Amino acid sequence: MTAGWRSALIVAVLLAAPAGAQEVVESAAPRGPDLTLAGEPLVRIGIVDGPVEYIFGNVTGAVRLADGSIVVADEQSANLRRYDASGRHLWTSGRSGEGPGEYGGLWLVRGCAGVPVTVFDWQQDRSTELDVAGNVLATRSLVPLGAHPYGAPVCSPDGRLVFTPWPDDMGASYEEDLAEGDVYRWHTALVSVEGDSVVTLRSGIPGAERFFIQAGSSGPRDWGKDVEFTPVSSGVWYGTADDYELAHLDWTGRVTRVARWAGPDLTVTGERVDAYREAWLARYDDPEARRNFEREYWPDTRDQLPERFPAYEALVALPDGAFWVKTHAWLAPGEELHLLDANGAWLRRLTLPGGATVLDAGRDWVLLRQRDELDVPTVALYELSEVGG
Repeated sequence: MTAGWRSALIVAVLLAAPAGAQEVVESAAPRGPDLTLAGEPLVRIGIVDGPVEYIFGNVTGAVRLADGSIVVADEQSANLRRYDASGRHLWTSGRSGEGPGEYGGLWLVRGCAGVPVTVFDWQQDRSTELDVAGNVLATRSLVPLGAHPYGAPVCSPDGRLVFTPWPDDMGASYEEDLAEGDVYRWHTALVSVEGDSVVTLRSGIPGAERFFIQAGSSGPRDWGKDVEFTPVSSGVWYGTADDYELAHLDWTGRVTRVARWAGPDLTVTGERVDAYREAWLARYDDPEARRNFEREYWPDTRDQLPERFPAYEALVALPDGAFWVKTHAWLAPGEELHLLDANGAWLRRLTLPGGATVLDAGRDWVLLRQRDELDVPTVALYELSEVGG
């Protein structure tokens, strides 16, 4: 067991607490051994040159269907592509536009029961359902409901669409107290679309950290925290990424459980800051451009970095109510997925290669967005195995 991870599992259940109190689940060590990726993926999709259906520009999502096939959303080409379990292209659906089956922005929505593929157009605030052949079944605009998701929505097992909306004031209420470069955190809510109604489950949640530019203008903070969430059948797990802690809301908006567990140290070290600076410099081929970045931009970028990393940056629910928690990408040389059970107890840890983005996952597999040695975006499916197994 590595330093910083304790050796006992403690589950504190407040059975004698009054009605409305929360159950607190504290996990100090996993129940099972760590997991690792198989040496090679079962399938990798994405090439630098060749048939256009295998070339990606901007992969914004991918899901693995029940038959093992994979659907990939490529926002640059404004389409969805389905591949069989061996990676062979089956169909392409969609194009740029505003009509049915046309998209401006493209996010895949996970977990929509009874619908093979659901996509959300973030430019038009509209969801589209497709069958397994890529045909459009239905479209629905959220505009008449006044709903404007800030990030990608997620489906609950019973069909509700859950998301965090754009704040009404975009942080304007903070502006009178801010100077250029100041960091603030706006407040948001967790809402669900139920029929023709938008239901607020909880409001006043600390949302995205931003840095102030000028009145009416701000940007996301580098390594900034945000609210992360995932719906399950019993409600929604959510957290603000301040620490390794999540809360469970039932569908009435009541917090019924709090999960806490151990994780990597969140301190932003000089080593990590140096690595971040080098990553920025690597984007510039011209020596003068590199020098200009260090003179003109790096001081402000460095000063806006936090003293602590966000604890996590994504949650991925499984059909049985368990869920994966993805740690922040810059926390450690190896990124991690933590598996928590349906009650919030920590079960296992998976170390990921650096730079991987989790698109979909199960108990024994994970679907990642990666880049190859030529910086070509690819989608890769890996099986998981126990460390030392």
